Amino acid sequence: MSENSSLSRRTFLKSGVILTAGAQVAGMYPFSIPAVGATDDAADRLYELFKNPPTTAKPFVRWWWNGDRLSADEILRELDLMRDAGIGGVEINPILFPGGPDLGIPSLPWLSQEWIDMVKVALKGAAERGIICDIIVGSGWPFGAEILEGDDRSQLMTLTSRKISGPEKVSIKTEELVNDAKPRVHAYKGATNELYAIALAPVSMEKFVAPTWVPFDGNSPSIEVDVPAGEHILYALVKCTGFQAVINGAPGAAGPVLNHYSKEATEKFLNRMSDALFPQIKDLKGFRALFCDSMELEGANWCPDFLEEFKRRRGYDIKPYLPFILFKVGSMGSKVAGGEITKLTGEAQDAVSRARYDFYTTCMAIITDRFLITYTKWCNEHGFKSRMQPYGNEFHPLEASLPIDIPECETWIWGRSNNQDNSTYIDFVNNNSATNVNKYVASAVHLSGKKICSCEEITNTTYVFRTTLEQVKICGDQSNLSGVNHSILHGFNYSPLEVPFPGWIRYGTFFNERNTWWPYFKQWSAYKARLSALLQETEAFADIAVLHPLADMWTLHGPQRDPFPGLQYPPYQYKVWEAIHKNGNACDYTCESIIQKSKAENGALKYGTRSYNTLLLLEVETIQPATAKALAKFVAKGGKLVFVAKEPYKSPGLVNHVKNDKAVAKTIAAMKKAHPQRIFTVAAPQDDIVAWWGALQKQCDIKPYMNIDRPNKCVSQIRHRAPGKDIFFLSNASQNERFQLKISFPDTKGVPQLWDAETGERRPLPADKVMSIDLPPATSQLIVFEESDIRPLIGVAPVPTSEDLLKLSGWTMRLEHIDGDVQTRDIDEPFDLSRNAATRSFAGTVYYEKKLDNVRGYSMVDLGKVEGVSEAWLDDVPLGVHWYGRHLYALHGDASGKTLKIKVITVVGNYIKALPQNHAHGWVRSGGWAPMGLIGPVQLIGHGPLIAY
Repeated sequence: MSENSSLSRRTFLKSGVILTAGAQVAGMYPFSIPAVGATDDAADRLYELFKNPPTTAKPFVRWWWNGDRLSADEILRELDLMRDAGIGGVEINPILFPGGPDLGIPSLPWLSQEWIDMVKVALKGAAERGIICDIIVGSGWPFGAEILEGDDRSQLMTLTSRKISGPEKVSIKTEELVNDAKPRVHAYKGATNELYAIALAPVSMEKFVAPTWVPFDGNSPSIEVDVPAGEHILYALVKCTGFQAVINGAPGAAGPVLNHYSKEATEKFLNRMSDALFPQIKDLKGFRALFCDSMELEGANWCPDFLEEFKRRRGYDIKPYLPFILFKVGSMGSKVAGGEITKLTGEAQDAVSRARYDFYTTCMAIITDRFLITYTKWCNEHGFKSRMQPYGNEFHPLEASLPIDIPECETWIWGRSNNQDNSTYIDFVNNNSATNVNKYVASAVHLSGKKICSCEEITNTTYVFRTTLEQVKICGDQSNLSGVNHSILHGFNYSPLEVPFPGWIRYGTFFNERNTWWPYFKQWSAYKARLSALLQETEAFADIAVLHPLADMWTLHGPQRDPFPGLQYPPYQYKVWEAIHKNGNACDYTCESIIQKSKAENGALKYGTRSYNTLLLLEVETIQPATAKALAKFVAKGGKLVFVAKEPYKSPGLVNHVKNDKAVAKTIAAMKKAHPQRIFTVAAPQDDIVAWWGALQKQCDIKPYMNIDRPNKCVSQIRHRAPGKDIFFLSNASQNERFQLKISFPDTKGVPQLWDAETGERRPLPADKVMSIDLPPATSQLIVFEESDIRPLIGVAPVPTSEDLLKLSGWTMRLEHIDGDVQTRDIDEPFDLSRNAATRSFAGTVYYEKKLDNVRGYSMVDLGKVEGVSEAWLDDVPLGVHWYGRHLYALHGDASGKTLKIKVITVVGNYIKALPQNHAHGWVRSGGWAPMGLIGPVQLIGHGPLIAY
């Protein structure tokens, strides 16, 4: 027997890898793959970083300073808590007080001397504890403050419209028009709304005709309109200044939102913070980065020089098109349905659509030049990095991340309700927790050569207090699969212990010492830190680039409010990347400007370090002539082009569009004629998008780097590379299904190893062409191929496929509630505590005990379904801890006559739901009861002999 096939029972239980092609699932069996011994640090820096992750790889938290009701002692106490839990950094985030008992603690206004003193305490305390500090600029989101005045405040051009008939003279109250046009947003009470223009337009229009502008006296209480004969649409354009209030702003940084279209206003706002705060912290370690939260500008689209700036950039006057482009604005900048508008057809519809594209791309360009670039420059000038969530109606979803030092995206927990049984649950499989912007932001990080893709992670407004550590893991894994490698948890609430349970809660997944599973949180944070260290220090692989039909969407519908778009165009657009990865490929998103700047050679489209051999266009009909030429060159140089459902044939924008349309159509046609073997047009996906991509791989001869015998919607993967190493991360998003897959890596060299992100250990695997992988619910695996002297595992003999199962019944259950109550009862079988009226509102620790009789030959116990964290003992001998996945414990010999003890930690959400007077009850008022406890069935497992060779 070789050294590589020696057995170590306990370690193997964590591996989950079948050891040889055709062998059974190793994660079920009580033996181990031996760990690889120590290596030379200099020669294997990556593994050393994985084993002992640096602070930069540990999870950070958004540290909500609730209402800025602060004390130095509490700041330091919470820093200790976070350090001890494995948290590597904090983002100081002043925010509106969430309610609940305030204990008479006063709020410290943003940038007041008292508030700055608390920032200094936090900076000094964090440095002493090895914790990294970021800070949000201002408070809440978007940027704003009470001190903003006039045009420094956000501006919106909106409208209202109605049908009128003539000939007659119509009188309309000015106030009526203005009030009807006012946006339905997070309104600032001090907004000024003024009638900007009145226009008359036809009821219908086939060929574009500019509207008739009606003169009016803005100071008059009413306007008088001489209406010509026939029916007309009257448009009233209203300019709203200071229309939006900062969302959840703390004192001193609440009030109106900044005008992000103004460089002068932006600099004035930013300098107020740097002038007041930065001189006072110059002797401290300072911040790593300055943060800009959600860019929810609620439709802001104007600045004093917008018309002039548009004409300079686009070459024509946009004003005649405004009545047909603008709309009445609702929540988050959405379009309010209804209202009388001109029916556009033919040339008129085309002209307005093209002008709409020009209007919105001009908004994006102005805000990039005047805000995004200005912000990063300001951060860098003061020695800090910029960190930002640069997406929304006013931003290009990919290009906006390029000038940001640390771009950030979002991954959410989404609770769902089952009205039939009044339960609540999370469906990670059909509703990916990674939002639609993640892949855009991650792709921008890859394309710009940056190292860090940050993410506001585990954001939670629908499953607060009910989220388990297993669900935190699945959500975090999905974040990593989308391209994220730096977690900013959402979040840690500043809350003194004196505040009644559960404390001050602004938002979040209750990352807090009062959470029942907090003592186990460090197990997840250690896992996450190792995974992040590996992903941060290696390069994400992708050989497919995906181009979305952004120009088509903006032309027809305008931009969407990312990360929660009201429209997906096409409807499946954000599922395509998932299907690609679930079939063993990997992709980046791209955009027209990147394609135009890329170099085509040797069958690849190259940009920086990125190289793609396949370019996928999702129902793209509109592209710039320069993009069409770049596509043609790519195909001519051996690249593969796949059109999904539609092909490009026209150009965006109004100026020279006839000439540009012809150029696009001509280039695409010539390209197809010259290289038909490398250009494919495929049907759009229908129901099963994973199967669709699998079929497309065969149709278009797209080779996966990972062959998966049974691709499915639950299991996904990514690939990273480093010198001498090829790294694969697989994860199962299902909370209920287990997958046993056969996979192969046709182009990968080196010795395969299993890197365990929980322990930091690594173990060799068999160097077989086909590897079998066991992925129980919520489980992930890291497989690393390394060109080294490490010998592969020789193998393990196949073992029987059947399991001898013995179901256990007859238990004593003891419930220790967090409120101090203790109850003991005898039960036949464990059950979901939320399904029983007597236990539904429980929160705390449940102990299950049973004496085992005549169980010789059974080597393991499988707890079945567990909603929570479990620990197990045989008599007083600990068997281990499981906080996710399969709760499987080795019994270590004959357990006959011994007592099996199981401890399960539940969530606290159901308890708070049963406390309608609690100040945090609003978070759990909606939705049903969350499942919790040991649900089972609990079964003993017996196996035949295992023989290593």
